[in-house]
Amino acid sequence: MIIKRNQEKRKNSKSLLRMIKKQVQGITLIALVVTVIVLLILAGVALNLTVGDNGLFKRAQNATDTWQEASEREAIELAVAGMQIGSMQETGMTKTELENSLKEQFGDEASVEDNEDGSFLVTIGENQYYLGEDGEIIDSSNMVKISTAEELKAFRDDVNSGNTYEGWYVYLANDITLDINEEWEPIGYYSQDTESIRKVLENEKNKPFSGIFDGHGHTINNMHINTSNIVQGLFGLVINGEIKSINIAESCSINTGGNSGSVVGYMYNTGKISGCKNYANLNQVNCGIVGNIAGSITVSDCINYGDIQNGSGGIVGGSNGTDWKEFTNVQHTIINCGNYGNITNSIDYTGGIVGFVKGNVLNCYNVGNITTNRIYAAGIAGSAYGNIKNCYNLGNVQCGMGNVGGIGGSTTGKIENCYNKGDITGNYSVGEINGAGKNDTIVENCYSKNDEFTASDLGTAYEEDTNNINDGYPILQWQ
Repeated sequence: MIIKRNQEKRKNSKSLLRMIKKQVQGITLIALVVTVIVLLILAGVALNLTVGDNGLFKRAQNATDTWQEASEREAIELAVAGMQIGSMQETGMTKTELENSLKEQFGDEASVEDNEDGSFLVTIGENQYYLGEDGEIIDSSNMVKISTAEELKAFRDDVNSGNTYEGWYVYLANDITLDINEEWEPIGYYSQDTESIRKVLENEKNKPFSGIFDGHGHTINNMHINTSNIVQGLFGLVINGEIKSINIAESCSINTGGNSGSVVGYMYNTGKISGCKNYANLNQVNCGIVGNIAGSITVSDCINYGDIQNGSGGIVGGSNGTDWKEFTNVQHTIINCGNYGNITNSIDYTGGIVGFVKGNVLNCYNVGNITTNRIYAAGIAGSAYGNIKNCYNLGNVQCGMGNVGGIGGSTTGKIENCYNKGDITGNYSVGEINGAGKNDTIVENCYSKNDEFTASDLGTAYEEDTNNINDGYPILQWQ
C-alpha cells in the first residue's frame, strides 16, 4: 500500500511538472526552481541533490549570465528534474525525453546528441551545453571543440603551460591524424625530475589535466612515442580528470620508459576513464589503456587489442592509494573491460586486465596469452587486494616462477562467479582459479577448464554464447 501511494505521488508530481513547464514561461529562475525542488522532495529525490552545494537551487543562484543563457540552463535543469522524477519508476534520463522537453520551449533550435555514456551534448540555437550523467551543466564558454591535429597540439601546449581545464569540457569532432615522424608530447606534463611517481603533488613543475576530455568515439592515428621518459601516452598526467571514448589506432607507435599507457600514463586522486580502446602494439608500457592509477579511480568499458611487450596489464598496469605506505584512500573499480592482446614481460605482476590492483575487478574478461619469467601472473589480475567478480579467462598463462592462476595470481579478498579455460603453468603456487592467497581468501562459484557449467550456473551477469563469439563459452551480458 505504501509503495502504491508513493508511485501515485510521483505520477502526480510528474504531471504537475509538465503543466508548469507549459504554463509559466515568465516566472523567474529562482521561483521556478523552488517549485521544482518542492516537487522533487515530494517525489522522493534526496534533499541534498536539490539544495546542496551542487544542487539545483545553488546552480540557479549562480546563473548570472544573460537572461537567454539563464533561460536555456533553466530549461535544461527543468528537463533533468522531470526525468529525475520519472526515473523513480521508469528508465531515467534519455535523449528522446530530454530533446522533447527542450523542443517544447525552443522548437527546432534545440537538439540533443547522446554521448552513450549517460551524458549529452545539448545545442540550443548558437549555444551548446554539456550535460553530465550527474546533472552537471557546462556551457559553451567552458567548452573546447577540437577538429584538427593543430588544435589538439595547441590544447596540449596550453595544458602543459599550466591550464588544468578544471571544470571544462573538451571534445573531439573528428578523427585526428598526427605526424608519425614527430615525437608526441603527452597532454598533462610530468616532470622527469619528480622524486618518485608517489610524490607527484610535491613537484610544482608537474602540469596535470583536470577537466573532461571526450573523444566521442574518434580515433588518434600515427601517434609516435619513443622515449625513455616515464608517464607517457596521449595523456601523461591526469589529476581529478575524466577521459572517455578515445580510440588509439594500430598505426600508433609507443615505446616508453614505463608507468605509461596508450591513453593515459598516470591518473591520480579521483577520476574516470571509460569507453577507450587501444589497437596499437606497445613496448615498455605498463598497460594497454592507463599505466597507473592512485586514489579513487573508475576504469570502465575499455578494450585492449594490441600486444604488449614488457608490460603489466591489458587495461591497467598498477593501482594504489594516494597514501602509498598505508594503501589508504583506495576505491578503485575496474569494470566491464576486456583484453585480447598477448602480454609478455620480465617483471613481477602481470594480468590480462591488471597487473596489481588495490580494489575491485568486475565483469571483465581476458583472451590474450600471458607469459612472464617472474612471479604473480594471471588471466585477470596478477595480484589483487580486493574482490574479483564475474570475470573469465580464455588465455594461457605461463609463469617462469610462481603465484600464478587463471583468474588471480595472488588474491586477498574474494573471487566469485568466475571461470578459467586457459592452460596455467608455473613452478609453484599454481591454481586454475587462484595461485596463492592468504587464509581469508574466498573462492566461490568458480569453474575451471575440466568443469561443466552454463551461464545460469555463473549468475545473472552472464548469458549463453548463442552467436559463437566466445567459442561457445558463456559471455558477459555487457558484451
